[in-house]
Amino acid sequence: MPAVEPIETLPTFTVADSRLLPPPEAWRYAQIPGFEILADTSDHATKRFVSDFLLLQQVVEAIMPGLLQGREGVPTAMILCGRGRSFDAFLTPARATELNRLNSLFLESPEHAAIVVDFALDEIELGSGERESSDPYRAFYLQYFRFLIRRSVSHPPPWFEEGLVQLMASMDFNPKWITFGQINSESAGAFNRLLARHALLPMQELFAAQKPETDTAYWAAQAYEFVHLCLYGNGKRYQRAFVEFATRSAREPITEELFKACFKMSYKAMAIELRGYTEFTAHQYVEFTAKKGQRLPEPPPVSLRAATDAEVGRLKGEALRLGALPEAGHQALIAPYMRGERDPQLLAALGLDELEAGHDERARKFIETAAAAKVIRPRVHLALARFRYTEALAHPAGPDGKFSPAQTAAAFGPLVTAHAQPPPLPAVYDLMAEIWMHSAVPPQRADLEILYAGVNHFRHDTELIYRTALMSAKFGFPAGAGALIDLGLKTTRDDALRARFAQLQTTLPASPVRAAAIPPPPSP
Repeated sequence: MPAVEPIETLPTFTVADSRLLPPPEAWRYAQIPGFEILADTSDHATKRFVSDFLLLQQVVEAIMPGLLQGREGVPTAMILCGRGRSFDAFLTPARATELNRLNSLFLESPEHAAIVVDFALDEIELGSGERESSDPYRAFYLQYFRFLIRRSVSHPPPWFEEGLVQLMASMDFNPKWITFGQINSESAGAFNRLLARHALLPMQELFAAQKPETDTAYWAAQAYEFVHLCLYGNGKRYQRAFVEFATRSAREPITEELFKACFKMSYKAMAIELRGYTEFTAHQYVEFTAKKGQRLPEPPPVSLRAATDAEVGRLKGEALRLGALPEAGHQALIAPYMRGERDPQLLAALGLDELEAGHDERARKFIETAAAAKVIRPRVHLALARFRYTEALAHPAGPDGKFSPAQTAAAFGPLVTAHAQPPPLPAVYDLMAEIWMHSAVPPQRADLEILYAGVNHFRHDTELIYRTALMSAKFGFPAGAGALIDLGLKTTRDDALRARFAQLQTTLPASPVRAAAIPPPPSP
């Protein structure tokens, strides 16, 4: 996207404490669908990595069709650290003690994500004095599959996510064959090697709601072993019980009673089973082999170039903020701006950074400029709409304290833009409903269709369902209201909200026609 000219209203910053502005950093940049890549590894290593990643996407689609589609993904940065200790900058002080225990990070928010991989680390410490070679490719696979699982499953239990992530990251592939589920005790992360001389965690600790703060490598190995045993071990006898346990543990507390109900055995009995599986890993695995003369297509060549100062500052700054390093993130973002960069994406990131810091006046100047440049960043347009909504709320210009048509249009317009950009954000649709409830002009069917689309993205957001149903009923769309009430009554577990849905239902005509009231939900 071309840069916009600086405007007089953009904020100015000064360098405090006489500190010199750091010089621009030299990184390389590439872009592939859904991902921006920032690397200070060599061009050869970066191109090899990206080519391998593109092949991995083909492999995932071949063995797990639909996983790449899942729910709509968030724009994601891949930061490949290979020069000196550039990876260390992304570690919080609390994680500084884990310098040699971490070689990858997955950082996320509802709007964007970052995967940071350390290519410079030679060995990774496991704990108890044990080490193994640091494999940056496997480190990336772990975080990439974590990204895919969280995109497809809302809030997976930690043990379930970790076990699947470890299992997926262990697959071996090339353009002619794919092996999935095979255990090689010599490979990085192999649970039977890691757990051979290490005591197993009690099962209640394995299934805890939070992963442990120490010995995470062994917890991850045990989660991997449990998932592998259930899916591929001992004649696959635990597969059905595993599916039931995983399904139920996603919606109810994990107890030994729940475990017994699914597996027909106690925690102690399963621990004995796992110890035996460590020593003698009798398992099956899946192998896909291309027919003679066939193979997966070669990935397209990767085009690398020098990253702009704005790209380096934006991608590093937002990753640092995602990683709970707000001050370092702010400094990374503001440095290229102070050196004269005015790229709309950088201004958007700066606006959101200032917004999170509570500097609304400065934030709005950045956000107005970025939105005017039609930046693809839904949270920017949401923030602009919220500024205008707040102003209209303080000074309504319509009759009876309502928003005038101009105020309604000014606040609603940026939300339409946000709705059209990935990823969908529930707050966009919540604010839409708020605006219409304060508007002197009623919404049209097309306006409600946007809200219905929001409900389909977030079918468990019962407050959004209720607000949309209330609007549909209030503004003369009983068919939509009826369908939404039905959905809300099926979805909500809150008795007070159920009562509100039931009361709203009594205000509708006796038998509203509900066919096609809400578009069908998007395919999972």
